[in-house]
Amino acid sequence: MTKHIPIEVFTSVWWIGLLSSIFTIIVILVALKGKSNQVKSYSSYLFALLFSLMYVITNVISIKNNTWNLLQNLPFQICYISFIIGVIVLINKKQWMFEWMVFIATIGGLYAILTPVLTIGTSAWFYFEFYFLHTSIIFVPLYLHNIHNMRCRFDSWWKTLLRVQIPIVLLLIFNSFTGANYMFLIEKPTVNNIFLIGEWPYYVIIINLVVVGHVYLINKFIVSQQNL
Repeated sequence: MTKHIPIEVFTSVWWIGLLSSIFTIIVILVALKGKSNQVKSYSSYLFALLFSLMYVITNVISIKNNTWNLLQNLPFQICYISFIIGVIVLINKKQWMFEWMVFIATIGGLYAILTPVLTIGTSAWFYFEFYFLHTSIIFVPLYLHNIHNMRCRFDSWWKTLLRVQIPIVLLLIFNSFTGANYMFLIEKPTVNNIFLIGEWPYYVIIINLVVVGHVYLINKFIVSQQNL
């Protein structure tokens, strides 16, 4: 298995990744604002294609480097699950998928960028792929909201929390039988995160409670904005 390598917070590498992510999101959203419906439609398919190619290329590189294995390279981390949902929702605009991206993907992407750890490789490509992936899952809900005018339903926050329990339960079972650590449900990631408190199973419970709190706050903000 590839050793997990955290990127130290406030180092030059950390700042480059963070600022590049913010800059990319802002530039694309500003560039597409006010464009025709045809351009918006084409852009959705273009982003979906680009994201898919990135995923394929990353796996091909891992296979070529003989580092690909079932215990770490399947798309079973929460951010990879969100990434795949993001690709699909760019095409079909499914409401529940958009809400997943708003409530779950943004949290996962944001904390990954703030406390980054490389899990499938440490070369320049995997560094780029890490920030590409997590920037993408933050970008997709912002893009769908600002460019395609998608909005969350009033009860979507708790329904999304229920949906996210499905992969958690399935991956707990999968991890137990295979020795994998998808979604870090068996062992804590090697990252400095204030919410990673205690050992298993306490940190899993605490993280779930933190996610509930974050989702509720995001929902309150969305409701306040939609009522303006």
